[in-house]
Amino acid sequence: MPFQDVDEVSTVEARVPSRLERILRKIFIEDWNLKLLSLGITLLLWFVVTSQNTPINTHASAQLKFNRPDSLEISNDPPRTVDVLLTGSKHKLDELDRTSLIATVDISDQHEGERVLRLADRAQIAQLPQGVKIEGFQPSVISIRLEAVIDKEIPIEPRIEGTPAPGYEVYAVRPSKTTVSAHGPASNVNAIPKALTETVSVSGRKESFTEPNVALDISDPKVDLLNPVLSVDIEIGERRTETVFADVPVDADNNAKLLQHTATVTLAGPGTLMSQLKRTDIRVHLNGNASQPTLELPSVYQGKVILKSIKPEKFVASR
Repeated sequence: MPFQDVDEVSTVEARVPSRLERILRKIFIEDWNLKLLSLGITLLLWFVVTSQNTPINTHASAQLKFNRPDSLEISNDPPRTVDVLLTGSKHKLDELDRTSLIATVDISDQHEGERVLRLADRAQIAQLPQGVKIEGFQPSVISIRLEAVIDKEIPIEPRIEGTPAPGYEVYAVRPSKTTVSAHGPASNVNAIPKALTETVSVSGRKESFTEPNVALDISDPKVDLLNPVLSVDIEIGERRTETVFADVPVDADNNAKLLQHTATVTLAGPGTLMSQLKRTDIRVHLNGNASQPTLELPSVYQGKVILKSIKPEKFVASR
């Protein structure tokens, strides 16, 4: 059996993989579990991001605000709010503050009269996040009536409530001013005949008093009052009684001669004073053309006793 020399036996050396081969092996062969997990996470993130950016529709309520000319006012009652259809990503819509949306309607180019407005052409919402768009309004069309704004003086009527103490009554109610300036649409202002004060209580009162800071009240919210606060003087005194006096002397200016020299007068005043008043304390004086009678009384009665009626109602001067 022949023997082979040890030096003649050849050995096969293992080939060292190249750098590229090592990289490719690491990418495609090694750590499959980790690679599958990474792929799953990537797909999940892609799905979440994609769904967040997909446009969706939502509805929100917006308050209507009108940008109108200073010389005009809306005299009817358009809707206070409208429903708005919005489009945007869920992420952007979640940023939206739905409680304070204001849809501003520009009518600055409009004139007096009846107007029909398409909100898609005139309404804007300034608070929308970037990427959120308005798709429509409901209602999509509204009607308004524009009127000229006017200022007008309206008479004031004071109001009282309750009754004074027994044996007393209200003689007079005098506001510190008789009119107030009203500002608003012409038809609304002209429909207000008077401005009433809040009620002033006279319950249990025995003396005159002044009530300060009395507010004026009107029912139309479209009309504003300038300086709607005043004071009211309430005159209270002893309950008045009426007494008829006959054959009261009558005279006239410039010693004019009258066909009637006496009159029958009805006077009213506090009971204690009226019980002391006598016919001889009273005179009737005629001014000018003898048509305006004036009551003449002693100073103690002046301002407290008033003339209720006189007969004859007219006096004729002789020629």
